[in-house]
Amino acid sequence: MGTDGVAIPLSTAEFRLLCVFLERPGMVLSRDQLLDLTSGKAADVWDRSIDNQVSRLRRKIERDPRNPVLIATHWGGGYSFTAKVEGI
Repeated sequence: MGTDGVAIPLSTAEFRLLCVFLERPGMVLSRDQLLDLTSGKAADVWDRSIDNQVSRLRRKIERDPRNPVLIATHWGGGYSFTAKVEGI
């Protein structure tokens, strides 16, 4: 559900990515780790598909996707989910 209580449709890839973040709040996950955890495949050095998935997920769950607060970017490190997670 969005912040206004409206359900937000997610693609399968977006849902898997969100689940990975919710299961590991606060943990910085590299692109390779995210690809492995969401699709079970090793990433190509130039594979930026996870960046596209993060971008699409941000547009759906962030109030302002240009200034994300839920999914943080760690330059050279990856991404982390910053919100407090309870009871999943």
